[in-house]
Amino acid sequence: MDSTLLTLAARHYDLTPDQLRPMRGGNFAATYGFTRGGTDYVLKISPPDPDLDVAAMEAIWAWVHVLDAHGASVAGPIPSMAGHLVETIEQEAGTYLVTALKKAPGILAEELPYEEWSDALFRAWGRTAGKMHAIAESCVAQACAAHASPAAEAALRRPEWDQARNYFSDPLPEALVGTPIEGAHARERAYLDTLPRDSTSYGMIHMDFHAANFFVEPETTIVTVFDFDDCMRGWYAMDIAMALFDVLVVYPREDRLAFAEHFLMQYLAGYGSEKPLDAFWIAQLPHFLKLLEIGVYAEVYPYHDPSDTTSWVGKFLADDRKGRIERGEPYVDVDFPAILASVNRATV
Repeated sequence: MDSTLLTLAARHYDLTPDQLRPMRGGNFAATYGFTRGGTDYVLKISPPDPDLDVAAMEAIWAWVHVLDAHGASVAGPIPSMAGHLVETIEQEAGTYLVTALKKAPGILAEELPYEEWSDALFRAWGRTAGKMHAIAESCVAQACAAHASPAAEAALRRPEWDQARNYFSDPLPEALVGTPIEGAHARERAYLDTLPRDSTSYGMIHMDFHAANFFVEPETTIVTVFDFDDCMRGWYAMDIAMALFDVLVVYPREDRLAFAEHFLMQYLAGYGSEKPLDAFWIAQLPHFLKLLEIGVYAEVYPYHDPSDTTSWVGKFLADDRKGRIERGEPYVDVDFPAILASVNRATV
């Protein structure tokens, strides 16, 4: 990192470069750790990118700040000395974005060995999602303005799920046009267009809340969420679908159906402790899962090496993924309403 740029970035937070510790893990942004008042933080410096929208980044961080202020377990941002959640640095190469946030404790959830997966982890995962969704349901821009940036009202107006890029909404590549997969995709999109968008079921969601985007403390199973770059307005059930979708890809054993039922039992128990669950929306999970399955398939299949069976993509495409989509087989064939009913009986 250029020393002048690092000095300018540090200055926004009343720091000097020698107070910053380089960190690994920044695929795009340069990341540095620092400590203040006994608490660990992370400074992120994002290089110029034509796809980076400063206003969008401010909106994203304003929403994370709202979640943090209302008690959600997120890696919340800290304002700069000027009170901004996002700072900009103009250089000859373009505009750099600088942010600072709390350091999430624990380890990345996807690095947790299967042997250490637990019911407590699954419940914490669900409870964290439920908390975020409960805040989104109750927190309108005017009520949250005191807990976010001065631009909070505008910040909370993130795009609708079908007006932004994501696996649920992206159009299919030309190679799939006219195929059975396109037909399945069109049917699911048409069905979702019939679903209500009331405040109890639809609002700000993470949209990418899987095991690569949260840390967990193995001893306490406290979950801390990060990477809200894709947050937008959508159905809360989309975040639930994402969790189940991802965990079934990486599940290492053959009893996927039994595991899916068990995972959902625990996840939904945690979720319901923060936000009531409606049987109607649990019954929609097969539709969200199918659209997600098609969207991910369309994104990854052209670039996959068939000899790769161990990566996330290799595991996802295994066992004739293309054929299962074409035949209209469910992503996972479990009785979702019955699982929720079991959860509700257990909590009475």
